[in-house]
Amino acid sequence: MSEQEGVIQFNLLHKDSDVLSYPQLGALIQCHQHMHQLGLINQDPSRYNGYAYGNISHRLRDNEFIISGTQTAGISVLSAQHYAHVIQCDIANNTVQSRGPVKPSSECMSHAAIYAADPDIMAVIHIHSPTIWQQHQNLQLATTAIDIDYGTPEMAVAIQDCVQQSQSCIAMLGHLDGVICYANNIETADQHVTNLIALAAPTGS
Repeated sequence: MSEQEGVIQFNLLHKDSDVLSYPQLGALIQCHQHMHQLGLINQDPSRYNGYAYGNISHRLRDNEFIISGTQTAGISVLSAQHYAHVIQCDIANNTVQSRGPVKPSSECMSHAAIYAADPDIMAVIHIHSPTIWQQHQNLQLATTAIDIDYGTPEMAVAIQDCVQQSQSCIAMLGHLDGVICYANNIETADQHVTNLIALAAPTGS
């Protein structure tokens, strides 16, 4: 696991624009706040070299989606200025096109892979949880291989393979503490995360 958290590893073609206005933003902002309160999307000087971790997205149409901006996870309550619109993601050529007031998360390649794998998936949450990640076997999570880094075409392909297994959550073994949950709406994706927390909690806690 040699990757560096928060570093964009794809070729990004980003066009600066005014803040985005989409009906999905309200639900995303609420979910981000919940994940932040749980410490699953956040920023901690003692973890990951101090980089912010975690991100959240919602499909717009086809394979376009809005996603929280790079290094915004440490902000407790996001606003429209903290989201980017991913217009196109070419996994094979490791290229992302986007627009908005902020560049998209370094994890957006993984989000794009999930949306491309299943047209019914509408929302994706990427969290960092040592407890869930370490218990991926007991929780029967689909997993990507330990030698595959985040934000790469290889990770995107591996994630697509996991989605084909009809799983709702994936542990990325090559991305320390990284877990992705997805569903046909953001509320259900949030519930998947909440369920995993309860299942991973120590007995008697």
